[in-house]
Amino acid sequence: MKTLLTILFASVLLTACAVKEPRLSFGKKCVVKDDKIVYSYVWIYDKSLGHPADKKTCDLIKKD
Repeated sequence: MKTLLTILFASVLLTACAVKEPRLSFGKKCVVKDDKIVYSYVWIYDKSLGHPADKKTCDLIKKD
């Protein structure tokens, strides 16, 4: 049941997206935007443009 709800939720997200060739990616990835590092565990990106984030950028986050 949980898997079915996850698939349904992802489908709704992808149909409401303005990206022409949407792809869904899971896992912590980071990207630099306006001198800040932004991270997420779920990414929706355009296949033709490629994935804007990667795991290596997450190494730039300072650990206090």
